[in-house]
Amino acid sequence: FSHALSDLAEVVLAQAAQDCQARLSRLYGRPKLATGKPCSFAVFGLGKFGGQELGYASDIEVLFVYGGEGRTSGKRALDNSEYFERLTQAIIQAIEAKQEGIFHLDVRLRPHGSKGLLANQLEELRTYYSPSGLSAPFERQALIKLRYVAGDEKLGRQVEAHRDSFVYSANAWDLASALDLRRRQVRELVEPGCTNVKYSPGGLLDVEYAVQYLQLMHGHAHPRLRTPNTLEALAALGRTGLLTADEATLLREAYLFLRKLIDAL
Repeated sequence: FSHALSDLAEVVLAQAAQDCQARLSRLYGRPKLATGKPCSFAVFGLGKFGGQELGYASDIEVLFVYGGEGRTSGKRALDNSEYFERLTQAIIQAIEAKQEGIFHLDVRLRPHGSKGLLANQLEELRTYYSPSGLSAPFERQALIKLRYVAGDEKLGRQVEAHRDSFVYSANAWDLASALDLRRRQVRELVEPGCTNVKYSPGGLLDVEYAVQYLQLMHGHAHPRLRTPNTLEALAALGRTGLLTADEATLLREAYLFLRKLIDAL
């Protein structure tokens, strides 16, 4: 079910991007790099969408990336930064998504968050997500879920390759800060006396974050852990011996139960 729902979102995004690119190219020409070569553009999924794990409670989290600086080829030429900003705005507006309930398009997981541009240059992305960049530890964790979904495949694979080198590097990762963030989520997002299936201790995030913490700490040594899908990562953790067979089975069953419960609610 999650795969089918994710596939549907992927098709809708790809078609919206294609339609919006065609419309903007008629107005402003096609975007080109400073070298005169065509400027590529790609769309990526994050979160549940990136992991092909969409459910009825999921936002569709997306990231937009383009090749670099330049201008469009038309009489009403635009800088690439302006063209791709307009393109991403058009894509978001083209897709009818419910603002309350299900399938809200979410673009907050981008460099600099809500303060950043909607479309990001490849080199700016590489700089932001680097050991000397401005990304926070939780943003490194969030990149685990990045997956190319539409647009130029070559650019898509370049971004995924950078994701692997940054997320799964041997550089130390701040587990203490991650655990503190998790405790803060419980304090701030769970009402006293209530059980929140996602945020409460023992809830869905405890399973997902446990898996992601292990991916971050051991992914440099175990390439099979480098997957945006939680169940695939759990299976890999079992095969590598980082979880016992009993632990992997328990977490898998808990994850599936909680996902079904959240969809039912």
